[in-house]
Amino acid sequence: MKDPKAFNFDGDYGEEYKELASRVIPGYDELFIATLSLLQERLDKGAKILIVGCGTGKELEVFASAEDQWTFDCVDLGGRRIIKKKKVAGKMEISSRVQLHHCYTHELDPDIQFDAATIINVMHFLPDDGSKDALMQSVTERVKPDGTVVLFDLHGDQSDPYFNLFYGAWKRFMDHRGYTGKKKERLLSRLDRGIAYASSDRILQICQDSGLHLIRSYWSGLLYTAWLFERHGQKHLKSSMVKMI
Repeated sequence: MKDPKAFNFDGDYGEEYKELASRVIPGYDELFIATLSLLQERLDKGAKILIVGCGTGKELEVFASAEDQWTFDCVDLGGRRIIKKKKVAGKMEISSRVQLHHCYTHELDPDIQFDAATIINVMHFLPDDGSKDALMQSVTERVKPDGTVVLFDLHGDQSDPYFNLFYGAWKRFMDHRGYTGKKKERLLSRLDRGIAYASSDRILQICQDSGLHLIRSYWSGLLYTAWLFERHGQKHLKSSMVKMI
C-alpha cells in the first residue's frame, strides 16, 4: 500500500515542486508548448478547458498567454495550489477567464461540458484499486463528444527488466541536471513510498474503458509519456447506450 502522505503539495514538497519538475522531468517545459500546439490544432476560439491538478499554474502560463479567448476551470485538492493558481491568474490579468475548484473532479457539475481536459502528473499518485479508473471516468464524462483529453504521466511495469534500466537512467538524469544530494534523496524516498506505477498497457486500457480513443502518444522521456485522446463521438455514445439498455 502506497503512502498518500509521501507527496504533500501543501507542505515542503509543494514549495519545491516547480523547481523539481523543471529539473527532473525530461522535457518538462517543452511538453507544455507541444501540448499547447496540439490543442490549438484541435480547438476553436473560445474553447473551454478543464485542468485537472493545478500544480504551479504552468498550464495557465503557457495556454492562456497564447490564446486570449480560451477559458479554464482548474481543479485541485491542495489549498495552497489553488491559492498559487489564483495568484498566477491575477498576475496574468486573466482572472475573468479562470474558475478555481477546490474539490475532486467527480464533484464538478457533470452538465458543464468542456472542449478539452488536461491531466498532467496526476494519475501516478492514485493507487490502481479503481481510483485511476474513477479519475479518468470523471474527466471523460465532463468532456464533450469528440472532445480532447491530454494525459501525461510517470508510469512503468516494475516487473519488467526495462524498468530498472530506465529508473537507473532517470537517477543519472537528475545528476546531470544538478538535482543531487539531500534533495534527490528525499525525492527518491517519496517516489518509493508514494508512486503507484502502472504499465502503459494498463493506462491505455483505463482510458479506453472510460470512453476515450487514443489518437497517438506525442511526448516521451524515460519513464514519462504524454498521450492525446479523443472522447468517442455522439454516434458511438448513442450506440453504447442502446447496448446497455
